[in-house]
Amino acid sequence: MKKIISILFFTVFLISCTSDDIIMTEREEFYGIFKSLVTRNFSDPPKSSSSFVKRKTSRWLSKFQQPIILVSSTDYKNQATLVALGNNDEKLTWVSADGISMTFDQGVLISTRGYSQDLFSLRYKNPSKLFLHDKLTYKKIHRYLNSENRYIDITFQCLARKIPSKKIQFLEYKLIADKFLENCKSEQYNYKNEYDLLAGTGIVIFSKQWISPSNKYFLTYNMYAFQKT
Repeated sequence: MKKIISILFFTVFLISCTSDDIIMTEREEFYGIFKSLVTRNFSDPPKSSSSFVKRKTSRWLSKFQQPIILVSSTDYKNQATLVALGNNDEKLTWVSADGISMTFDQGVLISTRGYSQDLFSLRYKNPSKLFLHDKLTYKKIHRYLNSENRYIDITFQCLARKIPSKKIQFLEYKLIADKFLENCKSEQYNYKNEYDLLAGTGIVIFSKQWISPSNKYFLTYNMYAFQKT
């Protein structure tokens, strides 16, 4: 088992090297914006992003040589650290030690691999345009593979709105974040996604996103936006 994990991480390292320049550039931009938005004094105590990251610090984060994200189920029973696997047209794929992967477009989860019911693909509104709006309606199509290897599409009608200037704590930092809420409904299912954006930007630092009817929601913490170069 240890040998398999070692081979996996070696493969991850080789593939991720092809997109190091892109990831490093994004990380420098994120960290520069983040530093300008750190707040040291709040009149009211900020809300922690969750107990999952409450004990994490920038010192702990500095131990990682590669960009990482943290992923958790909503009950925190299933948690994982994912490292950057590669970049395809600025869509970042992250992989865990046991081979589970998630792909994001600017913080929006667009596909998964290795779960019981994977999100094969997503037709969605461009995040750079989506997060600019205070209120918006649009359509999303989730695609899955069934046991017969055929596609199943679920179409959702979505209503989103932005709540500005929320005080949060991430790691040991105090930040101002905008809350972006996404309420989507289909004939059979409905879900409510949440995104915490660095105030005045489209940078997602935390999200609660629905994957599929069987997997429900997963929480994602964008740690690499806080990793120093």
